[in-house]
Amino acid sequence: MKSYLSGTVAALALVATAGTASADCTNEVLQAFTRQSNTDMVRKEMNLIGEQGPFTMTIEYVKPDRMRQFVRPLVEPEKTTETVLVGSEAWSRPAGGAWSKVDPTTTEQIVNFFKSTLAEIPKSVGQFECMGAETVDGQKVRSYRGIDEKPQKTPEQIEAEKRGEKGAEAPKNEAVRVIYLDIDTGLPARIIFAREGMLDKPIFKEVYTYPTDIKIEKPAG
Repeated sequence: MKSYLSGTVAALALVATAGTASADCTNEVLQAFTRQSNTDMVRKEMNLIGEQGPFTMTIEYVKPDRMRQFVRPLVEPEKTTETVLVGSEAWSRPAGGAWSKVDPTTTEQIVNFFKSTLAEIPKSVGQFECMGAETVDGQKVRSYRGIDEKPQKTPEQIEAEKRGEKGAEAPKNEAVRVIYLDIDTGLPARIIFAREGMLDKPIFKEVYTYPTDIKIEKPAG
């Protein structure tokens, strides 16, 4: 649980790195995430790579203080875990297993994660330039490209440094981040982090939907 949570926060940090770009487009993105913070229910689905390989994470939020998370390793989907947060208490269970109370330290991390990703109105989302309207997976969106002051390291560069290969020539980093806003609602629809010219094959992808029937309760017993 801790490693997946840390990996998610690190990945989101890549998507929200601040930089310099057009203030007008930046404001549009900030307004969209401010609107999202005032939405009662949000579901987001992510494709990530952690220490144990690729996995998907689905998180459902019900304001003011409820969250449900599913973590599904792609190589071992039978090891999916579910975590529920209600107020200041959290529980977790493996697929088909029994619920157990989450320790206070991890629970605090989950609460802070909930607050920082949905409950609190963002002060900054980085800076963006407009890319225009398009259709992605049948959804009409407006896309915004992030502009950063410093180039971001690719996963290959990070892994090379971990292996002590700092002297080795790493691949040129041409990664970009793009945020898509739904044209009809103005709400965030998806975030991707991808190499230049490969937006259809993102390194990181987060997709938002806004159901109105999510129910999150304390586990029975």
